[in-house]
Amino acid sequence: MYCEQRRKNEITILDCFGRFDEGDTKQFIQWLEQLQNHGIQHLILNLTPLYYLDPKVVNLIFFAQQFLQANSGTFSLVSPLSSVRNELVRGKIPHTIPTFDTMYDAMHRPHCAYNECSI
Repeated sequence: MYCEQRRKNEITILDCFGRFDEGDTKQFIQWLEQLQNHGIQHLILNLTPLYYLDPKVVNLIFFAQQFLQANSGTFSLVSPLSSVRNELVRGKIPHTIPTFDTMYDAMHRPHCAYNECSI
């Protein structure tokens, strides 16, 4: 997986590309620690350019949310691709982490997460 970080308003967006699998665990945790060290308060993990999400890393996404919440931050996901979204739903992530179809919804319509709106 390849990731790029960007900021829009007061929100940090981490765009993830390619495959997200077990081999990316160490690198992902390092990104989280680096973001936390920079005082990031709100992170959107953009999985839109991701074409594969390994079911084994679902717990890593839960860890990211807990890590940011422990440091007074917020965390949400964007994932319109059905194969990635299906893995998130199977892992019950939308029940715990706000998950959106579009970046616009994640930034401007937080009431429209999957668990609150129809998929």
